[in-house]
Amino acid sequence: MPKVAVFPIGYVSITTGLSAHVLRAWERRYKAVKPGRSASGRRLYSQEDIDRLALLKRAVAKGNSISQIAGLDDATLAGLTGLPPGPHLSETPYTASSGAAPVYAIEDIIDTCLQAMAALDDAGLHQTLQMATLNHSRQAIIDTVIVPFMAEIGRRWSKGELRIVHEHLASSVVNAFLGNMLTRQKKDSTRSPRMLIAAPAGQWCFLGALAVAVTAQDQGWEPVFLGPDLPSEEIAAARLALNPQLIALSITCRTNDAFVESEFQRLSHLLEGQCPFIVGGFASDMYRSSIEAAGGECCPTTDCLIERFAKPL
Repeated sequence: MPKVAVFPIGYVSITTGLSAHVLRAWERRYKAVKPGRSASGRRLYSQEDIDRLALLKRAVAKGNSISQIAGLDDATLAGLTGLPPGPHLSETPYTASSGAAPVYAIEDIIDTCLQAMAALDDAGLHQTLQMATLNHSRQAIIDTVIVPFMAEIGRRWSKGELRIVHEHLASSVVNAFLGNMLTRQKKDSTRSPRMLIAAPAGQWCFLGALAVAVTAQDQGWEPVFLGPDLPSEEIAAARLALNPQLIALSITCRTNDAFVESEFQRLSHLLEGQCPFIVGGFASDMYRSSIEAAGGECCPTTDCLIERFAKPL
């Protein structure tokens, strides 16, 4: 007999739009659904539970009290919402696997992200990224979803297939997503080495810097994100105030080579050898000679960054 697919509360919350707190309250107080439990006691919801919760949410939005409708059957609930009986969730690209959270292929995630971006559906793009976290690690999402997604946007932009608004919407959603990842997972800073992370002067795209901050945090560092377009003097001032063990800079675009080289030299002079700095990002390898001439280290790939983060201080 095949197993029934079950889903954790995080997935149900994202899919239905109901917070985990509301889901628990509707279960405990009103017996709206009766999810199963894993061996460790975690709630596990069936697809029928999810469909019923979606109906309940719609019925409450129509002005009905959850205390009065929680015991009604699905057909009656559907009547209250003006919908025919049956599933009423929006279509989702997830496919359920037996006895586990849905399996979501990386290629499908990227394709769904691109569709949401093309439709200017910021909520859909955010939801797709959020749902991806249920089955993939933070680093996997950065390396195999966000990086190729943004690269594809760049490719389509160069071919004239996108408007400015598409790129801006995608960047805004990804920026917020990475920022939330960083905030939620903040570690105890009393034992963690500190790292300052920024995009240097002339670099306005800071998604790469945020991704570095998440990676650094996962490697046991306390990242301090300083933002984009930061002159060397400001980076050096932050170094004096925060006393980090490392400075990481992200360069996404090739700009004025002479200016970039002068900024590296200026930063090296201001740091006076008191703190090492590394440079990563899409365009960092183009400036490798300038970075190394200034005493910095070029780390253009995630593997290179992780290897550098693991070195003794």
